[in-house]
Amino acid sequence: MHDILRYLFDMVISVAMLLIFIRFMLQFAGIDNKNPYAMPAYKATEVVDVFARIFPTVGDGRVSLAAIVLMFLLRLIDISGSAALAGQGVSPIELFFYGSLTLILDFLSMCRYLIIASIIISWIVIFTQKMHPILGIIMQLAEPILAPFRRILPNLGMLDLSPIIAFFVIYLVEEVVTVVAQNIVPMLG
Repeated sequence: MHDILRYLFDMVISVAMLLIFIRFMLQFAGIDNKNPYAMPAYKATEVVDVFARIFPTVGDGRVSLAAIVLMFLLRLIDISGSAALAGQGVSPIELFFYGSLTLILDFLSMCRYLIIASIIISWIVIFTQKMHPILGIIMQLAEPILAPFRRILPNLGMLDLSPIIAFFVIYLVEEVVTVVAQNIVPMLG
């Protein structure tokens, strides 16, 4: 019974985290909430608008601090709930650091999947010569991640190395965060 509860709990938290990440990226990519294909994500995450009254957006309204805080709170609820379902306790300091580090890793992982999706979509568009608006939105979501690398790398025409470099940089940051987590979290407990 506890395994089923833990599975359902993890699934609900994961879906909520994914929705709020999508909302964060929609706003970060500058996709309007009037876009008919983005509107369901904005509607499903209206709680971000409520939190936006407390935590404002920065970066010309593109970086939603409310979405980041909500993802952090969900991560803390996930860690606390999983520990409670397992009959264990978590200290507040350990909860904060473990929650912060796992949120960073989750965020980087979702960015990595977004890059993979944009690569696959670019191949689909090249081969079919058609693009559905939802595929265009996914490409727009990945653009804020890839744009800094496109500015640095030389233009090679049809060959775009920015997804490969972005993927590599995300992987390096994940490894650094993992090493930090392996060294800091045991000292807290």
